[in-house]
Amino acid sequence: MITLQNGSLIKAFALLDLISDQQPEITAAIVARDLDMSPATAHRYLATLDALGILSAQHRGVYGLGHRIVHLGQIAERTNPLKKLVLPIIERLSLSLGESVMAGRPAPGGIVCMATASAPRPISVHIQVGRQLGLTSSAQGKVWLAHQPASTLATLDDMTDALRQDLQRIRVQGFARNRGEAEPDIGAVAVPVINGSGEVALTLSVFGMISRFSDNRIEVMVAGLTEAASEVATALPDV
Repeated sequence: MITLQNGSLIKAFALLDLISDQQPEITAAIVARDLDMSPATAHRYLATLDALGILSAQHRGVYGLGHRIVHLGQIAERTNPLKKLVLPIIERLSLSLGESVMAGRPAPGGIVCMATASAPRPISVHIQVGRQLGLTSSAQGKVWLAHQPASTLATLDDMTDALRQDLQRIRVQGFARNRGEAEPDIGAVAVPVINGSGEVALTLSVFGMISRFSDNRIEVMVAGLTEAASEVATALPDV
């Protein structure tokens, strides 16, 4: 059975994906350039989303997120059942390791931060819920890629021999690490949460100042993450 999709709706969400921490505001020129639309079509989409409250005109011709989508985001944040189940587990792990812990969920183009537990330190590294991390530049992304079929890996534009070797090592060892590739001076270690179908449903990671990620310390982190991932997989057998 063929599932019909609404092209206009797909384009509207592609437009919303242009908004990020680095680019919180967009214009018709940006939309036309990045989505290969005519300026008139781009303006029509922006005006429609503004009228619906999905976007809000910050000033003439410049748009940011509107009240309706912010409200929906707040509801999702409060009611996400996965977050409610995962958060106590990563909070215990964060307290045990003294580092920040993140739970991520695979999404098109990266791993989206679903829940975080900040390290019990006066100064700690933090990541915002909803932030998307790159597939090839983050430990979370790599641990997901390591469990993907060759057909998926073949679609990556930045696949290199070094990355292939790294993914093979991750598959064998069961964890991925980051030594400042995503953010200078920030280290991370990530493991997968495997569901009953053998797929990576979520990722769990420890992250913090790279100076604290010695080989011995990473062994302790991996042990804690592996135990936590097993607990999450048991709690979420159908994710």
